[in-house]
Amino acid sequence: MKVRDILLVIILSFLAVIAMPVQALKYEEKPNVTAYIVGSNYLDRGEQKTIYITIYNPAERKKVDYIDKEEAAFFAGREDLLFTAYNVEVKLEGNEYIEVKTPAQKIPALPPFKPVNIAFVVKVKDEAKAGKYELKLKVKFDRIDDLLYLDTYYPQVVPVQKTVQGENETVTYKYEVLTERYKLRYKEESRDITIPIYVKEKEVKLEVVKVSAENMTGKSKGKLVVEVKNIGEKTAKNAYLVLETPSGFKASALSLSQAMPTMPAMNVPVTQMQMPPAMSMLPSMPAQAASMPSAQPAYYVGELKPGETAKAIFYVRTNVKDEGNYTFKIKAVYLDEYGNIAESDPVPFGVYVAKAPDFVVKSVKSKVFVNAKGDVIITLIPIMDLKDVSVYLATKPPLSVLSSEYYLGDVQAGKEYTAVFKVQASDEAKPVKYPAEIKLKYRSMDEYFYTDARSVGIKVNPKMKFEVYGTPKIAAGSEGIVEWTIKNVGNFTIREATARLGITDPFSSDDDTAYIGTLKPGETAVIKFKLSVDADATPKKYGLNLEVKYKDLEDEWAISEPTKAVIEVVPPKPPYGAIALVVIIAIVAVAYYLRRRKK
Repeated sequence: MKVRDILLVIILSFLAVIAMPVQALKYEEKPNVTAYIVGSNYLDRGEQKTIYITIYNPAERKKVDYIDKEEAAFFAGREDLLFTAYNVEVKLEGNEYIEVKTPAQKIPALPPFKPVNIAFVVKVKDEAKAGKYELKLKVKFDRIDDLLYLDTYYPQVVPVQKTVQGENETVTYKYEVLTERYKLRYKEESRDITIPIYVKEKEVKLEVVKVSAENMTGKSKGKLVVEVKNIGEKTAKNAYLVLETPSGFKASALSLSQAMPTMPAMNVPVTQMQMPPAMSMLPSMPAQAASMPSAQPAYYVGELKPGETAKAIFYVRTNVKDEGNYTFKIKAVYLDEYGNIAESDPVPFGVYVAKAPDFVVKSVKSKVFVNAKGDVIITLIPIMDLKDVSVYLATKPPLSVLSSEYYLGDVQAGKEYTAVFKVQASDEAKPVKYPAEIKLKYRSMDEYFYTDARSVGIKVNPKMKFEVYGTPKIAAGSEGIVEWTIKNVGNFTIREATARLGITDPFSSDDDTAYIGTLKPGETAVIKFKLSVDADATPKKYGLNLEVKYKDLEDEWAISEPTKAVIEVVPPKPPYGAIALVVIIAIVAVAYYLRRRKK
């Protein structure tokens, strides 16, 4: 045969081989991969989130057609190999608005009905619009297509593993028996699976546009006007603006007669509340309005659409005294598109609070005496302008305040003001300073508040004192007028004063009082008493108690402490007749004596 003929036969044989169909396994429900997202596929703009996609091989074991007995023998008892997806690779592809940060992931084998969860980190860009986005999950895997060859042979024992144990490197061999050798042909499959992702509309979100503060001072009541804007993409229906205050503050919204009603009690529709007549001119409240605990200060603004602004007015009581910036928060409580109660995230904003009102005590003058009442005059200087100011004084025994409040009215910072109080000291008081407290009450808007109390000292002056001069004499058994000089050594003028002498044995009197009248500090007066002395009285000096009853500075009767009035009792005088007889006898005796000497 010629060479040309030989080449022709070879070419025809090759073409015949090519034209012959490739023999492969035939079986239904070949391996496949499906996928679906687990959990929520709703994301917010700007959100980075881990989503979980479940991949799943739904192949069922059904009819398999083998080409020959060799294949049937090999796959007998191994049909799971035919329905398993091998070398599975999944890759989630993002788009212009959703970025996938997790690279492609691989699974060696995916048997039927054994789902696997794969995590992907995705981020929604800020410029993404609300709506549905479709991501592509690209899937590649291999499946068994044919048994290329199968060699069987007598059992052979071969080592397949070496294990080193301990420091002495003991070697252990594991043996397996090989009875066959085979080779499979795989076919690559690919799928594109759509994964839907929904970018949610932005929830109602507040932005504080403007804050106006009035009278925000420590220990006072102020007013806050907060203007907010809905920068979300959803409408807040039947909305309230709720103010959250820091510690030391308590807020309330406008009253019903000024604006919409404050929050009704939880789960109580506003339609069940009794509305005052003033509400008749206001917008009616919906039957399913959002509800909040009544303890929270809330201002009704109604419907707040995206881009719209609303104002809320709150009154705030400040129970702090230090100045500074304090953080408040405001949020919206509303009904969402499904009629459920929802609330926005609280938005913080700062409010400057001035220092609490205070004052300086410049002086304290006391006209209070022991066992008497008098004026306490306090001069003070406020550090800020205040309205409807009253000064309060508080004491403890042995002092008592008879008039504890002194009204000043409106005061200006830096000016001096005087408050006068009536204070009484008991007879147990000592001439010392006693502690007291003073504070201011002032009006802030429609409420009254108190400053911190300041300690002051109130001096109690000594009880009125008198000094008695002179030592009159009176003979025993006689009656006479005695007089003393009394001096006012106290600190104020007494009026309608009378002196009373304490009469004791051996003295007696029909009238133990003497009128003094008015006696200024340092002045003296003569007081006279008619006394009788017993005849058997011992001649000596006696001390009698003398006290003065008088009207004090408050036109009240008072009695001084007793002082000693000294009087001397001298021997009684003999009768005049006896004295004359003694004189005559003496003259006669002298004359007789002289005559005898002449003789």
